[in-house]
Amino acid sequence: MSLVVSSEMPPVFWSSPSPAWQRLISRMIGLRLRTLLLALLALPPLAAARVRLPHVHIDRMTLPNGLCALLVERHEAPVVNVEVWYHVGSKDEKAGQTGFAHLFEHLMFDGTTNLGPDEFSNYIVKSGGMDNAYTTEDATVFWETVPSADLPVALWLEADRMRNLSISERSFKNEREVVKEERRQRFDNQPYGNVVEVLYQHAFTVHPYHHVPIGSMEDLDRASLAEVRSFHDTYYVPNNATVVMVGDFTSAAAQAMVLQYFAAIPRGAPLRRDIPAEPPQKAPRTVKLTQNVALPAVIEGFHMPADGTPDAYPLRLASKILSEGESSRIYRRLVYEKQMALDAESEGNFTEDPNLFFVFAVLNNGYTPAQAEAEMESVLDDLRRHPVPDAELDKAKNEILGEFIVDRQGVQARADELGSDAVILKDPDLVNSELERFLAVTPADIERVARQYFVPDNMTRLEVYPDGKSRQGSGQ
Repeated sequence: MSLVVSSEMPPVFWSSPSPAWQRLISRMIGLRLRTLLLALLALPPLAAARVRLPHVHIDRMTLPNGLCALLVERHEAPVVNVEVWYHVGSKDEKAGQTGFAHLFEHLMFDGTTNLGPDEFSNYIVKSGGMDNAYTTEDATVFWETVPSADLPVALWLEADRMRNLSISERSFKNEREVVKEERRQRFDNQPYGNVVEVLYQHAFTVHPYHHVPIGSMEDLDRASLAEVRSFHDTYYVPNNATVVMVGDFTSAAAQAMVLQYFAAIPRGAPLRRDIPAEPPQKAPRTVKLTQNVALPAVIEGFHMPADGTPDAYPLRLASKILSEGESSRIYRRLVYEKQMALDAESEGNFTEDPNLFFVFAVLNNGYTPAQAEAEMESVLDDLRRHPVPDAELDKAKNEILGEFIVDRQGVQARADELGSDAVILKDPDLVNSELERFLAVTPADIERVARQYFVPDNMTRLEVYPDGKSRQGSGQ
């Protein structure tokens, strides 16, 4: 797809309130949230199973160029959240081109044929709104929250950068340096900053989850302008995009705006995704790192199924049981009872393709990774061998219910949930039905998934040892 020059300019700004509207709305939402959460905490056992969230009505449209739009009206406050989900993340990057999706998270703010660098965000700020973006393994998401009167501005801006993005040698080199500096700050120069990255390099042998979204310095340095433009023309096209709007608008008017601003953008070439499936792991893997850190640490990654699959729901609840709060099993055993860890947690990285369920701990001085591993295995073995008590499972379900309730209070959280359901899980109606999948999980389900996935042959382990020097050991 070639970039098209347009003579259109953004819609004229409506007279917008000052950013004080944001503070007012935050106070309104905060009061409602506190009331809801206090009520939730007071629920008796099994009450979560009787809770029914209000139905979310979704209006949908698909343009001839393939762009999808999902619209949810909410009139509690005069704001709108707009999100554009491009179904491209780090797993779509070829070998030698890691970090391209994250690079475009930055390049998409760097100007079009109509707007100079920073002008996109300037329009949003002038309206009293805010904007940002994020990149995952599976998607790149750009969002704005603006006063509802400025919805035409947000949609014009998103359509403009979809159609008219300017990718020059200057912008490419500038943003490449920005991304490299971000990598230095978040990964290379942070204690334990690269341990998850190293774990993925050893846990995945063929699937592109082998690399994390930030990418590598070497690939970014080798990247050419032609390669970057080709990546853009492949993935940042209307037939690979979903526009999500939640907030204070009428659906008919919003759909007319989507047609006005997006319908003329040319459709991209058909996408051909050829992502290899990761073969089953048949033996444990251990990697040892010696780094300039103060305390030893250990992290274990167990292969698990993709988000939205039947086993994802008991696994999410297992994560709550193992490490949500100071009374959870992993935290209580390693931090309180044994006092061998400064922190201990578990969490699943639930994504479009099968990923990893983590159990990790940062240890106190005098303890070794092997000692922590023995205690972690003991906790997991108990989950494998004994049904979770009903009260403990009910607590985990109430925590999930609380997250659903909180996500229903803000327009951005609602849009995030809807976009993920549509793009990653392929079913926007899950916004109304997914909670039931959590509430239907039984103690037998938790025991079954623990037996299936939390086993040594399915695990990659990374042990971190302090030494005052940063160097990577070899896999064992």
